[in-house]
Amino acid sequence: MTLVWTRIDQKLIHGQISLAWVPHLKIDAIVVADTEMKDNPKGQRFMKMGLPPEIKATFFVDPRFITETLEMNELSRRRVLLLFRDMEGLCAAVNSGLSLSKVNLGYHACTPLDPVVTRLGDAFYVCERDMAGLCELYTSGLEIILQTIPSDKAVRWVPAK
Repeated sequence: MTLVWTRIDQKLIHGQISLAWVPHLKIDAIVVADTEMKDNPKGQRFMKMGLPPEIKATFFVDPRFITETLEMNELSRRRVLLLFRDMEGLCAAVNSGLSLSKVNLGYHACTPLDPVVTRLGDAFYVCERDMAGLCELYTSGLEIILQTIPSDKAVRWVPAK
């Protein structure tokens, strides 16, 4: 298995993923690490409908068990795109042993109830709790890239001092 790209995108599988990232990265498998979607067969079918034919495998798993999923034989010869809905899922996966060198911040919005919303990029907003998780991941050595689609300039995120 070649983990090609890891991304936080609240919409998970959608047009930017199917039409931009999949062909750009030559992806043939997608793993969605999201507790809510893992238990939502109807939502899974909906997301799979828009996938291009080169996607040969799609998995929906709990972020805490992502390492085991990525080690499956079915993924051994695949180019994998790993998607998380939010910072909480990514942190759960990393705390459960997932080893990453970088993560792409794609799309994330906050609800009106979230405290202290900060805009990091064109389409990525974080609340106070998410910012703490992001800073922790950065401190642990994770490279954090803001980039909505492949044709956008990739911008490395670093915490404000």
